[in-house]
Amino acid sequence: MASPARSGFPAHTNSRLDAFLRRQLQPEVYDAIRAYEPCIVVSDSEKHTFKYVVLSDRLIYLTENPPKSIRRAVALRDVVAIDLIDDYPQFLSPPERETNQHIRIIHSSNVLKKECEKSKGVKKFPFPFHHATSDNKKVKEEINPSVFWRGKEPRNLNESSLRYCHERSTRSKDSTFCPSDHKKLSLHSQRAFRPLPTPSRRGCQSTSATGKTVSVPSCTTNTKEPKGLPDHKGSLSEISFKCNGNRNEFYLGNSSLASPLQNNPNIEKKASELHLYIISTTSSIFLHLKSSWNNYIIKATLLQDPLYVSELSPAVGSQKPYRSEEKIKHFSQLKSELFLKENTLRKILCLITELKVAAQKNFILKRLFWKTSDLFYFLVNKLHEYLPESRDKSTLQNKSQRADELVACIEIIQTLGLMFRETETEASRLNTLAAKKGTLFNLLVILISEPQIPKSCPVFDIQLVADSTLVEMSFDAELQKLIVEYTDTATALLYEILLVFQQGNLGLGSTKFAISWMMSFLQSRTPIITFVATIVKQVVKGLSASLQLLRPSQAVLLYQQFYILKSCLQHSKTLAECIRNDYTEEFRYFIHIPALEKRLPLWYPLTQPTIQLFHEVLKLVEQKQCVKY
Repeated sequence: MASPARSGFPAHTNSRLDAFLRRQLQPEVYDAIRAYEPCIVVSDSEKHTFKYVVLSDRLIYLTENPPKSIRRAVALRDVVAIDLIDDYPQFLSPPERETNQHIRIIHSSNVLKKECEKSKGVKKFPFPFHHATSDNKKVKEEINPSVFWRGKEPRNLNESSLRYCHERSTRSKDSTFCPSDHKKLSLHSQRAFRPLPTPSRRGCQSTSATGKTVSVPSCTTNTKEPKGLPDHKGSLSEISFKCNGNRNEFYLGNSSLASPLQNNPNIEKKASELHLYIISTTSSIFLHLKSSWNNYIIKATLLQDPLYVSELSPAVGSQKPYRSEEKIKHFSQLKSELFLKENTLRKILCLITELKVAAQKNFILKRLFWKTSDLFYFLVNKLHEYLPESRDKSTLQNKSQRADELVACIEIIQTLGLMFRETETEASRLNTLAAKKGTLFNLLVILISEPQIPKSCPVFDIQLVADSTLVEMSFDAELQKLIVEYTDTATALLYEILLVFQQGNLGLGSTKFAISWMMSFLQSRTPIITFVATIVKQVVKGLSASLQLLRPSQAVLLYQQFYILKSCLQHSKTLAECIRNDYTEEFRYFIHIPALEKRLPLWYPLTQPTIQLFHEVLKLVEQKQCVKY
């Protein structure tokens, strides 16, 4: 069981530490471990101690070297900033001073007001946090936040597909992808917009699960994972959540688990620091820390969407103990069924939907997806069958069949986007992408190309003309909706691939990937001009259509669009000139800070990163000098 789960760790794997973590952590927490690294720790309670820092999807742990006990040091929900400091620690020997990476993690903790008053020189941070770099330390590098993949409700082609889903749900113990409310779902159904949750009126207070200062934990903490704590019990995707509308924190729906200090008016924020000194110039733990923190922020934003929460929450009465062996078996079964040659498009869609939902709830399936390359190649090749045009020439006159194909393609792209999310620590992912770059570049061309749809057929009978006109209008409207949805989904996946190349530039992963190389490839493809124009038009429409607040998924999409525009402006001279010359008026009259601030709720944790990214995009649009390569 441990082999497939641990095969993706960056750098080396410490078998002793890995076995220790497997024993001490609950299975779902162990499977969520992203990376670990030996380091020297300095904090309020640690003075130059040699330990391991262990990173999960929600917590930063510390354990001795060799490991004896494990304790949580910082919850990602309390992080204010993660910086790489350029200094020369005096406690290190001269050679180590030159090779160390000094990582500073500033985090908040809840303390009584009297205690805050006694602590002189301690900064207090309201939410959202605005971090100012210390004058006596130089921050070396910062990277842009990552964004969680924007999921949507599973879609099926028609009733026969639903029947197939039902048959599979009776065979597989882990099948939860065909909820009962999908019985009325069809390809041409209307989607109702979800109202925004009412923001909380309470003050923004972030409290640790124990109600104590996070930076001063006891070194004798029980090595077993404490049960019932929001940050420990179950994986993020397998428990019910309750979201506070005004903060970047999510916790279990059981209110009894909340800290009694949350409503205490005497509680204030205190800034604490955790310093990690990594004696290595090649370690990527800093980038993994940044990525996990930003992933947490995005997920906290999405968890304010009731539909997203309902998709992650298990059905009533279906909760079972978490077993990695069952997840591995389920993945193998799905994979073998997907490769059957006699599969119809409906069956493939249903299997892919099941894979997507299972991976959304269990990170281990993402690791298994990248462990071998055959499934990635299969999905890309399946997209190539239908995009940008279908290989089946009969769809040139059949709008209903073309709509079915687009539904399946959207589901495949969403699944690929999910598999890219939060898997930057998986070495097998880079191996898969690097083994056959042609497949990856074929995927890029597919994403930036607009899907072709059938044209209306000539009809000569008068009565048939009247009847067919209504049918054509219905199909045309549905196809246009699918084109918009496809563009949004393609944007999300293109963003994920951009991150792969951006991380290659920053030293995370392989030097075989460089963002300038990717942008050079894209600018050589004709569809990229139309794709960039579509993104700009969508941003304009989103910021100027109305003053209604953006839903969480819309906020995530907006961030992804800005990130793509920034990459084009930074790393492609051709695309930068196109954006500056063709869309100056859009950025002057429609795409501006006041419009953005009116649409983004302040209680979204993603709001501040989006505004910061928007400032960077505006600055790049306004400048006329040559772009970087």
